[in-house]
Amino acid sequence: MNALQPAGERIVALDVIRGFAVMGIFFVNVPEMIGSGGSFIPVHSGFDAVIRLLYDMLFQTKFYTIFSFLFGLGFYLFMQSAEQKGLRPKRLFTRRLLLLLLFGIAHAVLLWFGDVLYTYAIIGFLLMPFYKRTPKTVLIWALSLLALFTVLIVLVSVSVYQSSLSGEISKPLFTQLPDMGDRLRYLLGAGIANALLLSFEVLGLFLLGVYAGKKGWFDRDRWNPAAVRRVQWIALAVSAALFIPMLRYFGAYDAYYPEAMYHFTYLSGKTMAVFYVCTLLRLLHRYGESRFQGLASVGRMALTHYLTQTIVTMIVLQFVRSYAGQIPLWAGTMYCIVIYAAQIAVSKVWFRHYRMGPAEWLWRAGTYGRKPAFRRVAPPYAEQQPSAKL
Repeated sequence: MNALQPAGERIVALDVIRGFAVMGIFFVNVPEMIGSGGSFIPVHSGFDAVIRLLYDMLFQTKFYTIFSFLFGLGFYLFMQSAEQKGLRPKRLFTRRLLLLLLFGIAHAVLLWFGDVLYTYAIIGFLLMPFYKRTPKTVLIWALSLLALFTVLIVLVSVSVYQSSLSGEISKPLFTQLPDMGDRLRYLLGAGIANALLLSFEVLGLFLLGVYAGKKGWFDRDRWNPAAVRRVQWIALAVSAALFIPMLRYFGAYDAYYPEAMYHFTYLSGKTMAVFYVCTLLRLLHRYGESRFQGLASVGRMALTHYLTQTIVTMIVLQFVRSYAGQIPLWAGTMYCIVIYAAQIAVSKVWFRHYRMGPAEWLWRAGTYGRKPAFRRVAPPYAEQQPSAKL
């Protein structure tokens, strides 16, 4: 089967990319969940500084970029599918966003202040006017919004860099793990403010996803291995160039202050996201989908796994809460690897018996106003079709 060909109503490559992004987002989120991230410790030294630098180069800003792109692409595919079925796509997508908003608010207040779902839901409403616009219009809006936000980020980050050189380093956002009251205050204050600020970037990334859908980037007849390979290596070369000043800054000082290098972290987030996506597409092209069944399974229930990552981490944290903020970054990294490996294993078994994840089932039921089939009566798509290269 073609790795980019829809299997039923799904595109396997998108599931694989989404599953990969869920992993990366978890790596970024765990330090903030356990009290050793930038919201608690703005400056790192020793081995933690090395780990933090690697985080900034390989993970930070890279995976929400991919996820935001996929959200926009998913919006376009959802609207197109609903329209083809004679449904009312705008009404359905509005319900979908409202449910996502409820998921996000509950997640942010009850579990973790760093939720991104409510941000996606709020900004998602801005997508609907673009569904019928031409690809050129969508692309112009996307690039304009991203350019505007990039200029803002660079200006702010350079200012922070100057402050770090003079020793005027900002205070942490939290001095201890926030309780429910702290999380609610954050949501109503800095949380909503950040969502509005991020609207420029996130909407721009959403629109790039819409553009990809309109241009059929993931259609089988549009697949161009040579073009993907060129983009992959260009993205890697640009990323490497952006890493050079980060490495120079790291080597020049005893402590590493991530915010001082955020403009390079942000810019490399876009180029490394492109590199990751192209690399996954090339691997799918070479080896076929069967070897990526684990990632695809995680991607098919990404919302469930995103929420489960927080729930499991909050449970584990109850046993080590007195050490919060003292857990080294390398330990958090090992924890992520263990949990994500478990999620891959559980996902593969889950789809032998069920059609979708529990959170996805609730989301779909609320969107369409009826209960979708949950238990599987036929083999999952990865078992229905033989694997083949593109």
